[in-house]
Parts: sequence; C-alpha cells; structure tokens
Amino acid sequence: MENKNSRKILIINNGLAGGGIERASTSLANHFFDLGYKVSVLALYQRKVVFQLREGICFVEPDFLRENNNRASYIYKMIRFVRREVIKVDPNSILAFGEWTNPYVLIALTGLKYPVFVSDRMNPLAKLPLASEILKRITYPRANGIIAQTNFAKRVLQKKTGAKQIFVINNPVNIIEPTNDPLENGIVTVGRLSPEKGHKFLIEAFSKLKNFKQWKLSLVGDGPERGKLVQQARELNIEHQVEFLGHLTNFSKPLTQASIFVLPSLKEGFPNALIEAMAMGKACISSDFFEGDNEIVEDGVNGLLFQPGNVNELHSAMEKLIDNPDLRKHMGAKASEIASRLAFPKIANEYLKVISENKWISENT
Repeated sequence: MENKNSRKILIINNGLAGGGIERASTSLANHFFDLGYKVSVLALYQRKVVFQLREGICFVEPDFLRENNNRASYIYKMIRFVRREVIKVDPNSILAFGEWTNPYVLIALTGLKYPVFVSDRMNPLAKLPLASEILKRITYPRANGIIAQTNFAKRVLQKKTGAKQIFVINNPVNIIEPTNDPLENGIVTVGRLSPEKGHKFLIEAFSKLKNFKQWKLSLVGDGPERGKLVQQARELNIEHQVEFLGHLTNFSKPLTQASIFVLPSLKEGFPNALIEAMAMGKACISSDFFEGDNEIVEDGVNGLLFQPGNVNELHSAMEKLIDNPDLRKHMGAKASEIASRLAFPKIANEYLKVISENKWISENT
C-alpha cells in the first residue's frame, strides 16, 4: 500500500496568475495535497497572485525578473534555478505545464533521477518559434510521460517528436452555477477577442439570421480585435443586437440567460468555455477545430459542428437551433452529460495515476 504522506509531488508552472495553465496546475496541486501527498509548486516567473494554494503547499518562485530584451539570459537563469530547486525538493515525481517552457525544464533535469511528466495545453497545430519546435523534438522523448489533452493532440505530438509515452487526459470541467435570470433569445460566446477565435465569422453569420432583430448576440471577453468587431457590427447594421461585455471574471449571468452557446474558434486545444456551457445544459454550436475527429461534440447529438471559418455552415446551425426549441432542449440535456465525464476529481485522479505508477517512483520513496 502506497504511503501518500511519504510521496512528494512537484508541480512546475508559470506562477499563480490568472490563466488556463495556472488554474489547472494549482487546482491539481490543491487536490493532491487534500489527498495527503506532500506537494510543492515551482513557478518559472514572478507574477501576481490570483489562484490560492492550500496552506502547507511549498511555493517557490524565482528571485529574478523576466528580462524582455534578453530572453536567452532568462532561459539560462531559469534552467539553473529549476535544477537547483528540484534537487532541494527531492520529489518522487514532477509534473510540468506549458509547451513554451517544458523543453527547458527537461534540459534542466538532464541526468537527474526524477521521473518527469510534461503537459501540453495549446492547440497541437499552433506554431511555436522554430527554436522551440526543435527543442521539443529533442527533449520530449526524454520525458517519462507526455500528457496530451486529446487523441488528436497525441497523434500530432507523436508525429512531431517521435515520443512514445503519451497519455491522453482531457481538461476537467469547471461547473458554473446558473443564476436566477430568465432564459432569453440570446446567443453567447466566451473567449479572447483575437483573430484565431473567429468572432468575425460569428458576427457575419448572426447578421444573416432571418429574424436577427428578435435575438441578441453577446461576446464575453476582450482583446485586440474588439475595435474591428464593433466596427463590423456597425457596418452590418446589427450594432443594437450585439453587445460586447468585455472580460468578466464571473460570466454565469450571460451564460444562464443565453439559449445558444457558440464557439467559433479557428484553433483550440481543449476549450474550457465550451465544456462549461455544455455542462450547464446549453445547446452548443462549435467549429470542428479537431479536423474531423471531435472529442467533445458529437454532431447532431449533443451539439452542432461547422467547419472553422465557414459562415454559411455556422449560419445554418444557428437557424436550425433558433427554429427548433425542442431540439435546443434535447441537445442541451445531452450536452450536460459532460459534467460527469469530465468531473474534476476523475480527471485529477487520471493525472495522479500516470505520475504515480510504480515504475516511475524514484528510489527515495
């Protein structure tokens, strides 16, 4: 029987600021600690604190700041820092998060005895700088395990790196509690207002709805495309039906009020906003960013899919749900089943199983 109190898990992340990596890694750290493991978190950057760790979790961050004009110098300091602090912690297993930094973590730990697992979070087809792509190909096969979020990502990683030890663990769903607000004729989307999120296609498709004046489109999020999108809505004469809510820490109200959720992204890794809307029981429309092998939405069963950037397909999907309230209700009910499939304790235990396999446990257990 494994003695959890003697097992030490080290999580390496970007820090405790707000972000997908930070939320996932700190949530796992707290869960492992609650289960009785000794947990440490090693940050690679000094950042503001948004997410809180349990009292008793050891948190270490660099004593040097990131230099925007000297990336090479920071990487060198980071590698030395990681190696020194890992030796101090002397963990039984290490879990590192982030495509940008995982190769440097693996370089820092070269020659040490600790089992190291790296978790990729981005869309697997996202282009990293050439140097980063080369480092991934060199370093990822050295990891004891690589954690991908989807089978699609696993296949891409295998092709890019040649690594064999790749495990698929989906994102857990963050359950958003609905408010008491009434359901409206609303379509909502949540995400950063940047080109890859595809909002311009959503706005154009919305403008083509035959009864768009009876519906409202709400965009939750902010970013560099906001000005262009506001102008687009104005030019299409739908500015009175489109509202820009900006970045919201809590977006349960617009999600509760909306009858339809749309994710128009051109690329995604494993989108939290989509699975959160599904868990709430919303009728969802999503771009098929998995290139025909969607692992979240089963087209026509628990949601509708359209080809990324295809305005006509998106328009048809919205018209279909608008014209069929019963279909919206049925698909929303099927979508809500994702809440149990991606429940946080279940996903967290999948991580724990991978990094705690006996063959990975170091001799100092």
